[in-house]
Amino acid sequence: MVKDDVLRALEAARGERISGGQLAARLGVSRTAVWKAVDSLRAEGLTIESVQGGGYRLPAEDDSLTAAGVTALLGESAVIGRDLLVLEEVDSTNTRIKREYAAERPDGFTLIAHRQTAGRGRLGRSFASPDSDGLYLSVLLRPDLPVERLNFITIAAAAAVCRAIEETAGFTPGIKWVNDILKDGKKLCGILTEASIEGETGAVAYAVLGIGVNLRFDPEAHPELAAIAGGLADFAPSVPRRAALAAAILRQLDRVYALLRAGETASVLDEYRARLLCLGETVTVHGPDGAWEAVCTGLDADGHLLVSDARGEHVLSSGEISIRLRGQAGRPT
Repeated sequence: MVKDDVLRALEAARGERISGGQLAARLGVSRTAVWKAVDSLRAEGLTIESVQGGGYRLPAEDDSLTAAGVTALLGESAVIGRDLLVLEEVDSTNTRIKREYAAERPDGFTLIAHRQTAGRGRLGRSFASPDSDGLYLSVLLRPDLPVERLNFITIAAAAAVCRAIEETAGFTPGIKWVNDILKDGKKLCGILTEASIEGETGAVAYAVLGIGVNLRFDPEAHPELAAIAGGLADFAPSVPRRAALAAAILRQLDRVYALLRAGETASVLDEYRARLLCLGETVTVHGPDGAWEAVCTGLDADGHLLVSDARGEHVLSSGEISIRLRGQAGRPT
């Protein structure tokens, strides 16, 4: 479509002016077609300036979040994000997909929301989701994976989000088993994978992968989280635009999802393991029988955490850990 081509050209030159004539010549269409495309993109919520002297420009500082904008930055995607919807407000992107889109939408369908009124994390925790301060998205997946391997979706997603943050924010985060993205002990991102299981066969009907990233975190607004939560703005030279971060996450998810579909779980696990923060550290394991301390010794081939204490080695397939890294003061993460 002309509209998509115009947006891709403007994105490639973001901050710079491109005349209608240049766009028309580059795309092989009329100037009227360019004007109509720009008008349509503006109606979708994109901020496209008309520059004095002729031409159009996407402001460098613009943080508009639209399906067209993310798609223009995503490029060619095999599965993830090819079908994409951006909504102003939802209760939870995971809940909305399960309620309204799981039955009909294809593998890789992605829902992004400007804000969530009932964002959720693991173990029933809430996830603060204010407009403009975060990126909130969920992806519908139809993986050919047995139930006992569903944890690899979370593992792959954690590795993908780390790469996307490196690409767009310019710093390297790490992973706290199993699903939290951290920098200097502060949680920047949470990941929640939920699945629907077919009753008769026990097979996975679909999975919904939810990702919430804090671009900015206001400790005064959430004093109860001030010791453990942070945002990309705390560490990035400049905060990435939401559309750019969304496209990077979806692109990296597409890469690791292809590996899972091809059965290449070992390479996904290697990438995850290389970013794991707890290896060699003393951790507190929180399980149904209470909390206990152990040393994190590794990760097995199934993505389960290996820890050891005076009783021997233990394999953790569920639960969670808290950790205080060496040289890190304050509350354990």
